[in-house]
Amino acid sequence: MSLGKQLRRPAPGKDRPEQALGYLLADAVRLMRREFRARSAGLKLTPALARLLFHVHREPGSHQTALASRLEVTPVTLGRMVDRLAARGYVRRVPDTVDRRAFRVYVDRAGEPLVGRMEQLGAVITTSATRGFAARERAELVRQLARICENLGGGSY
Repeated sequence: MSLGKQLRRPAPGKDRPEQALGYLLADAVRLMRREFRARSAGLKLTPALARLLFHVHREPGSHQTALASRLEVTPVTLGRMVDRLAARGYVRRVPDTVDRRAFRVYVDRAGEPLVGRMEQLGAVITTSATRGFAARERAELVRQLARICENLGGGSY
């Protein structure tokens, strides 16, 4: 196919709904993250640090390497992120009892109220994003998105 024909193709999803899913998901995530950034300015956390704190809370005792993989950052970058949260008392590293080279990460006492605030913000943003949805539609959407994650190897939610 020539480059000219490729450039004249309709936007993904316009005539082929099966191609729209990825774009819609990416755009929805972008908009929700923008809303979170706007509403969480008082938390004094970057979006990346907030995501890390969320995952540490959700999966207490995770290895740093697993967290790096989940957040799609290098282990060195993740280590620096953990350093920043640990310096504020939001998380703590605990040496792994089996592998002395590894550390597990837990939310620390000062991080708990922050996680609670992040969860409140998440609930407000989700309510805004699903305005006009019936409760059963919201539940079905979450179920279907979790299934997509499982299908793509992202684990269960």
